Parts: sequence; C-alpha cells; structure tokens
Amino acid sequence: MASDAQACHRTFLLCTLCKKTHWSLSVHLRRNCMKNASETDFARAVETAKTEANNLLRNGRVWDYDLIKRIVSSPTPVDGLIEELQVRGNVVLNIPPIPDPTPAIPDLPSAADPVAGASDTASSSSSGELYQCPADVNQGTSLRERMSAAGLYKKHSNDHPLLCAFATYLRKELGNVNSKQEVDNVARFLFFMDHREPNLFFVRQPEKTRQYLSDLAGAGLTKQTVQNYVKSIKRFLNFHVGFTDIMFSDKELHADCKNFLLFLGHVQASTQKQVSKEVTRKREGCVPLEKCVAVLEAAKADFLNAMEILIASEPKELSTKQSQLILYYLEALLILRHLQRPGVVEHMTVKEWMLRRVSGQGGHVVVGVKEHKNAATQVATFALSQEEEMWFDAYFTEMRPVFLRKKRKHMDGADEETFFISSTGNPIHNASNDLARLHDK
Repeated sequence: MASDAQACHRTFLLCTLCKKTHWSLSVHLRRNCMKNASETDFARAVETAKTEANNLLRNGRVWDYDLIKRIVSSPTPVDGLIEELQVRGNVVLNIPPIPDPTPAIPDLPSAADPVAGASDTASSSSSGELYQCPADVNQGTSLRERMSAAGLYKKHSNDHPLLCAFATYLRKELGNVNSKQEVDNVARFLFFMDHREPNLFFVRQPEKTRQYLSDLAGAGLTKQTVQNYVKSIKRFLNFHVGFTDIMFSDKELHADCKNFLLFLGHVQASTQKQVSKEVTRKREGCVPLEKCVAVLEAAKADFLNAMEILIASEPKELSTKQSQLILYYLEALLILRHLQRPGVVEHMTVKEWMLRRVSGQGGHVVVGVKEHKNAATQVATFALSQEEEMWFDAYFTEMRPVFLRKKRKHMDGADEETFFISSTGNPIHNASNDLARLHDK
C-alpha cells in the first residue's frame, strides 16, 4: 500500500531509448536500457528526463483554440497534429513511413569555389525564425508540411552524448540560454547524414551535405535560413575540434573535421551575395512607418487605461489581460517606435535599465543594451521620452515584482536579471510572438 501511495505522487519519466514511461527511471536505466553506460551519461539521461517532464507539464497541457483550428483545417491535419505534439515534448509511436518525394532541387554552388571561407565566431547568432517562407515560393502546402513530407524534420534524440555535450557547450561557453533550436538543427542534419546514430563521419561526405542544403532550399527555406543551418553545423564542428579530445583520440578524423570546416566556409562565402539580395528584396516591400505603428495607436487607449490603474494612488489589481497588454505594448514600443530588434527586447537586463542616463536634449532617457544580434560590434541604444520612461518605470516597480512573486510561488527561482518577464515570472523568449499577440488583441 505504501508503494502504491508513493507511486501516485511520483512523476513517471520517459526513457528516450525504449520510448516508455517508468515509475523509477533510474532503476529502469540501470537494469535495461543503459546498464553499460557511464555514470555521467546515466546521470545526464535522468536529469534530461526530469527537465522534459517539467516542460511538458508547464507548456504541453494548454492548447489555443485557433491553433487547433489551423491544424484541423490544414491539408494534412494528422501530420500537423503529430508535429505539434512532438514540439511540445510528446512521443508519437508507430508513425507510418512517408515515401520520399522527388522535388526539383536547385543547384548550390560547388565546394570548389575559390572564394575564401567566411569565419564563424562564437558571438554570431541565428538571424531569424527557422520556419520562414520566401514570397516567391508558390505551392499548395505550407512550409512545415513540405519539410515534413521531405523527411527534413526527422532527427536524432538530443539526449545522445554527442548532442548533449554540444548543448552544454552552447549554454556554458557561449551563454546561449535558448540552445535547443540550434541543437535541433544539428540533430536533423546528423539524421539525414546517418539515420542510425549521430557521428562525425559526415565530414567525409561533402556531396551528401550539399544535397541536404539543396533539399532545405527546395522545401522553401530562405537562403538566410539555410545559412543558419550551416552556421549551426560549423559551430558543432568547432566545438568538437577545439573542445574535445578528438585531436588525440583520432587525428585523422580531426584533420577531416578541419577540412570540412573550410568546405563549409566556401559554401557560406559563395552564397552570401544571394543572401544579401534576398534581404534587399524583402526591404523593398517594407510597409510605411505609419502602418508599422498602427497597432500602437489602436491599442494606446486601452494601454493608458491599464497604466492609470497601475500607477493610481490606491492601485486596483490589474486583470491578466491588462497586465499582458502593458507588457506587449512596451515590447512593441521598442520594436516598432524605437526600431530595435526583438533580441534587444529579449536580452535587456535590469542593470541596463538602472544605468539609464538622461540626455541633454528634451529630457530623454537613453538605455544601452549589450546583448543582441550585433553585440560583437555595437551596443544597442534607444532614447525614451519622459512619458515613456514613466511607463517603463511603472512596469518595473509595480508590475514586474508581482510577476516575480508568481515565479517564487512555483519554486523555480526567479530570474532577477531580465527586464521583460512574462506573467509566469519567466524571461520572455520571443518578442515577435508577443507583438503578434498584441495585433490579435
């Protein structure tokens, strides 16, 4: 009876090897799936399972009605549902194989291009969302559906030691707190190169690598997004070349990795001009500034009403919708009015807010943000008017502490550094999504 009561209050954890949940994952792994593994790999697998279970409980149980409608009304609702379940951390078994399509694959430049390889520094970062579709791709299915049909979403488990070590490197050495997307990029590439197990022998298959990049382009990914995949692969290789013992354990493979990095540099350099043209074409279609800030004008009255409640001498409790409106509006103000990248909003810190300084002209307050896309070359700065500073300060002193208390209530430890945090007390991860939510409201 005691064991039954204990099991009722125990979180069942998923074994990523046998794809089954177990009351005691540690016992299962020691007896079955990882009985010959090292203690380090064993401990990492258990910790990863706990993290994934926590993320599933936090993010996987709530579904938006509009999302369900989009999935059901899509041409392939089953594929869309499976993909969404997998993104949320669920496991779908017995998926029937999909026959490989034969789309027309555009040519990519040859690796023999004599242009010098472009260097990839540790400070470089992804330059946009992964699932973007260029305007000139006119097909009957969405980009996600084409990627799924081509098998380009298939990937190895991120729990494999090769990928786990890379994820740790991204977080600890490069300070990339949202490293999952980049690890997923590499996991998909490694699956394409060898579906049996992740390994480094892809460095001896440059032609197959070019085929993979061509398939990405053929599915409709923009040239910039394909470049992002190349950056992820380069960073993965740079990690293994410079931060592991491969130099001593396998000198021949180490030399092949270094040569493959040169090959990837040639691919990057030869396609950089095409990426620049693509960006220029996008800018030519930009809407006028007054249309960009139309959402700010439309939401301003409701925002001011909520702000008046927030700063009243006898403040009333804000509703959840009013709190979200204030947060989304301030984020949108920086992106649309002050023309800052979403990364500036996501990485702005409390310290940077506290170090704001008054400009000599018009009483504007200048804020500098160090961590953003171009952090290696410049500090992002913006100047707030006195009214805007009052709004930001009211959010910081009145609303943000309430969010932090909710975080502490969930016993996850509050993030004291990030300026913009969600109503759950977690740092915001995608300011562009918040901007879209403001449009919806």
